[in-house]
Amino acid sequence: MNRLAALLIAAFALLPATTLAAPIPSPALSTILAPPPKTDYQEGSASNSTLLEGQFDAKTFVTKTRAPNADEVQQTLARDGFVDGYWRTWVEQGTQHVMVEIVIAFTGGDGAKRWLGASELADKADASYTKALTITGIDNYYGAHFVYAVNHSIGEEFAFVKGNDYFGVIFVSPKDDLATSTPAQATAQYKLAPDATIPKSQWPESITSSTAYQAGYLVGRIVFYVLIAAVILAVAGGVIWFSRRRRLVAAAPGAMVGAMPAATPAAALQMSPDGAFWWDGQTWRDATHEVPPMAQRSPDAAFWWDGQQWRPVS
Repeated sequence: MNRLAALLIAAFALLPATTLAAPIPSPALSTILAPPPKTDYQEGSASNSTLLEGQFDAKTFVTKTRAPNADEVQQTLARDGFVDGYWRTWVEQGTQHVMVEIVIAFTGGDGAKRWLGASELADKADASYTKALTITGIDNYYGAHFVYAVNHSIGEEFAFVKGNDYFGVIFVSPKDDLATSTPAQATAQYKLAPDATIPKSQWPESITSSTAYQAGYLVGRIVFYVLIAAVILAVAGGVIWFSRRRRLVAAAPGAMVGAMPAATPAAALQMSPDGAFWWDGQTWRDATHEVPPMAQRSPDAAFWWDGQQWRPVS
């Protein structure tokens, strides 16, 4: 077993090391957010530090969204594989609708889905959350309706994952008139979004699966060869034992017969069901390395009787 463990450890050491460079989303996140539904929407200025506008990192995200548990949110983003983020804010002068669109690229689809789940839990725990919203044609999404205490304004949001990217489409209005605007824009964003901004072959879950397959294949081959070697050793040992036994019988057939348990009973010997261990009264001992002192021996002391067969004295 120690030899097998050493071989398995050596097998993993032979696996090629994989160095993961920081991925770059392509196409760029700044190019994949859907335009507003109407031409009279005006985009906020990137120079306005209070607006959600332009590229952001994890720290900027928690700062601008004023997350109450900023450190935990930032750690969650990092743990999920945050790569890059981009958001844009528009205002329609007539209706006073504010529209915010967000895209966050993660290293893989699993990370994006984990963030979607965490985001949904956070939204549903918000004091302004009132109900869930539904939409057709989009997988891996959630919808939320909010009534804010300030001026009783209304907020609606749809968030979804496509490939390795998380998208959020949010509308805020002075009155409850967003029933068609939010789902329509979310659908437009889903259709515009690429299947992925990082190739699936580079996702951590894809790389891990491939590496695990290589490791499993290599370890499987080594285990196979170890088992074959064990069988060969067992067969060789059997041949040696059989050869020695034949010489012993040829030299003293009468003595060999007289050594059988039926003719000369030995002290009681308790063996494990598989014959690998014997009981010394307090603990089980390895029968391949220790001969029970109470076991019956052959005349030349080269073999001992385990109750079923003669075993060579190691």
